[in-house]
Amino acid sequence: MNHEHLSTGERRSVPRRSFLKTTAGVAGVGALGSLANAQSTTYRLGGEVSGWQGREPAAIQGETNPTLTLRPGTEYEVVWENLDSAPHNFTIKDADGNNVVSTETMSNQGETRSLTFTASEEMAQYICTVHPSTMVGDIRIESRTTQAAQQAAYDWQEATWDSYWYSLYNMNTSIAVSGVGVLFPDNEEQQQMFEERIAGFLQNSDVEKPPIKNPNLNVTPFTEGDPHFTQKPVAPFSADVDRIDASTMAWDRSEMSGVVSPASVAWTHLKGVTWAKNFESHFDILPPDMAPKFRTQMLATVAQIAIRATLIDGGPENDGALTKGEDSLELVSGFDPKRGEVVDETARPTQHAAMLWFLSDMTSLANGGWYGYVNPEPLIPAKKLQQLTDGMAKATMEAFPPEKIVEMGSTRDLGVMLGGVGWYGTHAGSEQLRSRAAEYANALASAVEGKLADNGKLQDGSKNQAATQGVVGQGLLWASQISNVNHEEMTRPILTYLLEDLWDDEAGTFADGTGDGTYAITVRDAGDITGGVNAADAVLGIEDAQAKYANFYNQTFNRGRLQRAERPASRSEDAEYTLPLPQNAGGEYGQAAVYNTEVTYDTDADEWSVSNDRFTTAQALYTANQDIWISQWGGDFFEGRGVPGTNDSPPGEEETTTK
Repeated sequence: MNHEHLSTGERRSVPRRSFLKTTAGVAGVGALGSLANAQSTTYRLGGEVSGWQGREPAAIQGETNPTLTLRPGTEYEVVWENLDSAPHNFTIKDADGNNVVSTETMSNQGETRSLTFTASEEMAQYICTVHPSTMVGDIRIESRTTQAAQQAAYDWQEATWDSYWYSLYNMNTSIAVSGVGVLFPDNEEQQQMFEERIAGFLQNSDVEKPPIKNPNLNVTPFTEGDPHFTQKPVAPFSADVDRIDASTMAWDRSEMSGVVSPASVAWTHLKGVTWAKNFESHFDILPPDMAPKFRTQMLATVAQIAIRATLIDGGPENDGALTKGEDSLELVSGFDPKRGEVVDETARPTQHAAMLWFLSDMTSLANGGWYGYVNPEPLIPAKKLQQLTDGMAKATMEAFPPEKIVEMGSTRDLGVMLGGVGWYGTHAGSEQLRSRAAEYANALASAVEGKLADNGKLQDGSKNQAATQGVVGQGLLWASQISNVNHEEMTRPILTYLLEDLWDDEAGTFADGTGDGTYAITVRDAGDITGGVNAADAVLGIEDAQAKYANFYNQTFNRGRLQRAERPASRSEDAEYTLPLPQNAGGEYGQAAVYNTEVTYDTDADEWSVSNDRFTTAQALYTANQDIWISQWGGDFFEGRGVPGTNDSPPGEEETTTK
């Protein structure tokens, strides 16, 4: 399970599993493997003729006939409910088919039974003896030695491989598969443009067909959706096919918000731009069937179309759909494209910060002449992108003095704005604007200092204190990449408080600071924490940041199911907590391999649960960006770790920075 680092200077040999993870492709290939679950002393199931339905803990939630992991000598309770009025019982058998323990048969729908027992080596399978062909699941016996070995094996490399793949799954699903948003092409004129553009992609890609069949190209993503599939998915992880058929994996449009926000657009397409750079950085090693050149062009093109629609001419008055009009780049916070109406006209700092972050990296893509931007040809000239980025920066700095950011949100939002300004300040269109960005960043930092206690704790933050510490710490360090901005000294106690005072070693995750015995962690919280740990490690070199991140990721994303499913490319039977394949992730047809919105950890019971299973686009794609920056390909193998100004030039060209 030890993946070797690949540096840009020297390509070492890669272990077989690492190679599969590196080259498996966006859709994922490889053996399906068996399911491994989180260790828990209580399992809750639902019984119906079609199979046992996993309910708790989070690791089995939504699975049919999930594997139950037991440790010999430990007492367990299985609580099950009759779901369909058919007669059922719950029986544990040994390898020879002999009954070990059992409940009585009952057939009243809604009635529950419980079975308490001490696990033993002989237990091999659980079954309903009335319906043995469908209601049957495996038992995995785990020794303490095995568990300790698995925990020790899940280290920084394992965590950053998972963050790499989960980031990719969320991006791929959102931009090309789910259909949660305004899709391209949308009319006859766009269809013609689409066909011409695709032909250009293929000509510059060395492939004969797109890597995804019937793609749902998402130009302006909606703010929310339900990731359950509405039919059986046709994809390499669920059928004998060579590529995803996105028409079979689209989400239910009646469950979508139907509203577009600047943050949902910006974080989604920032993710696409980051991946366009990532693919180009690895043209020489990625397999042809992944079509990396095609993907770089597609991602850069869809991002440019999104900018045109939201900021230039996609609105009802032939202006930007998300702008307030009259040549203003101040943004509304919600637009309903079906009705052509603004549903939230308030300009908000987090929405502006997201758009500024995205436009700054688009400017980097354009000014650096990256492959995806120049092929087949730019839709928005580099000069125009620079003007838009500068205009967005001026509108943002004028609309949101530091005190207004805190007033409209919290101290946490200062961190997001600092990160966005850090990216802009290293890509500003003039020295005058760069100086103005530096002044604004220093003013934001002064506001942070006013909220900083002597022990490093920030006041007036979000409900999750760890998230506040993380994003503000990252924001200060990202802004410090601008000339005449340096707040490393202030940042160190902020991130030390995160890594020491808020770290719960027994739980293996960060406390939220509420002190009420449960930790509620939204996907945005997780992104903020990841950003803080990334900055602590990449910029400050704080000891133990990597080890704590590995534990945090394994417990929160894997055991806690913040990531709801994974494709074969990242799955392993050897993992301590293996997520279900998409088709086994709950519901009639399964769920997409994307983040849940919130999970909760009960410190007394040592149990995780999914407390919000919606997909919240801006939060999820924000965290997907943080995940790729800290991932295996966010270090030596993919320069920069998300630090502004460090990933502006394509491979083979001298890196330039504006600091």
